[in-house]
Amino acid sequence: MKALSTLDTLFVTLDNERFPMHGGGLLVFDPSTSPEPWTLARVRSHLLRLLPVMPPLRRRLVEVPLGLTAPAWVEDPEFDIDDHLHTLGVPAPGGDHELAAVMDVIGNLSLDWRRPLWDLWFLDGLADGRKAIMLRMHHAAIDGMGGVEMIFQMFSTEPDAEVVAVPDDAWKPEPVPSQADMLIRSVPTLAMRPLRTIQAVTGLGKGLVRNGIGAMLSGTGDKPVTNAGARLFSGPRLPFNEIPHGIPHKSTAWASVAMSDVKRIRELHGCTVNDVALAIATAALRRWLIDHEALPSGPITCGNPVNTRTVDDKGVFENKFAIFSLKLPVEVDDTIERLKIISRATTAAKESVRSSDSNAVENLFQIMAPGFTELVINGLISGLGSKAPAPFNTLVTNVQGPPIPLYLAGAKLERMHIQMMQTSGMSLIIAVMTYAGQMFITTVGHRENTPDIWTIAEAMLKEVSALLAAPASTEQ
Repeated sequence: MKALSTLDTLFVTLDNERFPMHGGGLLVFDPSTSPEPWTLARVRSHLLRLLPVMPPLRRRLVEVPLGLTAPAWVEDPEFDIDDHLHTLGVPAPGGDHELAAVMDVIGNLSLDWRRPLWDLWFLDGLADGRKAIMLRMHHAAIDGMGGVEMIFQMFSTEPDAEVVAVPDDAWKPEPVPSQADMLIRSVPTLAMRPLRTIQAVTGLGKGLVRNGIGAMLSGTGDKPVTNAGARLFSGPRLPFNEIPHGIPHKSTAWASVAMSDVKRIRELHGCTVNDVALAIATAALRRWLIDHEALPSGPITCGNPVNTRTVDDKGVFENKFAIFSLKLPVEVDDTIERLKIISRATTAAKESVRSSDSNAVENLFQIMAPGFTELVINGLISGLGSKAPAPFNTLVTNVQGPPIPLYLAGAKLERMHIQMMQTSGMSLIIAVMTYAGQMFITTVGHRENTPDIWTIAEAMLKEVSALLAAPASTEQ
């Protein structure tokens, strides 16, 4: 049995029927490269062999009564891979819009909390004979880079090559503890809570002393003013921050950009790949806000998660990240000026993260028991209704995948789209994934408050053209 970390526990706490905390990866394949018919049965056999190097797939979540301490993962004694595998057809003509609609239907479904928190959907009927897999996992079990590391252990670099060396399966199922057992097991953790609270408060205090209260919320400290350091809950109220009534419905769209174009933009304007991704997202959101008569007079706020793994964390799939807090200059009309503002903001944010020796999010939630955190969050949402504030207006995450083509059980992976989980007040999330010379930018919203989501994808492609056509920046 393995207790969840503070960050992992946070995603369990935030999960509810309206805003489940699972994410999904849609992987599109060319099955013609497979030496055998590429079917769900073939994928199933492949997965079974890889289970020893994919431990989250056999772990079941067990919670502590009243949320007194963090829940734990148990090696599920009832694990059966067939409980997690499904098949579904994509309606004709099997293009991107039809595929995205199927992705949304699957994404809206709840995971079965009586089993390990994942499932896999085998999708047939795509155009040009392509097939797809949608793999969903709860964010408590894995974060973006952890997911990439685990998923790509499934792949090989040639159609007929072996994947990573798989050790003998030494997996041992565990009995699922009763709620009384979990309560007893929580006693030592409860006894240590005062010490951990002191450590967490100390970590928060160091940040307050070093940079002041504004920095703890924004990350800027006493550095020069930039668009870094968007304070939590400070963004303007936008349509996609309104909380839909009832259970909202996901709506997903994507755009693909050649990495050669992204690198050309980086060289022309002296910025990073992440800056380019943020600039593309900012321009697309600006266009959408203008079209829906909702463009604010100032910037909007954005969370930008960054991987904090070290070389010692190889094989660790759990959450290891910090969040840059940024302001996206949607109010700025000039393409290059927007990029410059974003580049200065990310540089300042990186310096803030480097200078911090603790994670403010972890420290804050170390102080409170999971059950109390859940009560506070649910109380705020129910008390404020659809006007409950969002930590950020949006979130843009950037995950770097392998630069070379990969194969799953012989089929070539052509592209990958990430459907991020959404939280109350934060419907619109943008996930950037780079793989094999392409940047795949996937936007997920809710159809109740983010209509016309494919226009965001179209605007992204127009911004790429504008950045390529702009004269080289003199500021390098």
